[in-house]
Amino acid sequence: MKKSALIFVLLSAISLWYCASTVQISDIRNAPNQYHNKRVTLSGTVDETITLPILGVGVYQLNDGSGTIWVKPKEMTVSKGDQVMVTGTIKVGITISGRSFGLILIESKEEPY
Repeated sequence: MKKSALIFVLLSAISLWYCASTVQISDIRNAPNQYHNKRVTLSGTVDETITLPILGVGVYQLNDGSGTIWVKPKEMTVSKGDQVMVTGTIKVGITISGRSFGLILIESKEEPY
């Protein structure tokens, strides 16, 4: 019983630390150059998705209540209205398939933190 309680406390602490490490989209929008090429974790609701199946490219717009940002996922497995948490690298001024995205998070291939 003591071992399971210790595991629960440890997992809870890790979970709280992980959730506390998320960044607000408004922070990124207010200081984009400070976050350029930085790895961050964001969470929020998917507002919009754009897919180009022929090119195998997709992006979605994430809204955390403080603002929105485009996300280039590893795999396009989200739909409008989904709640997601994503970790990746912020890029400033990127163009994908001829469409310009001022700020975008490129989802990391590695496991988050």
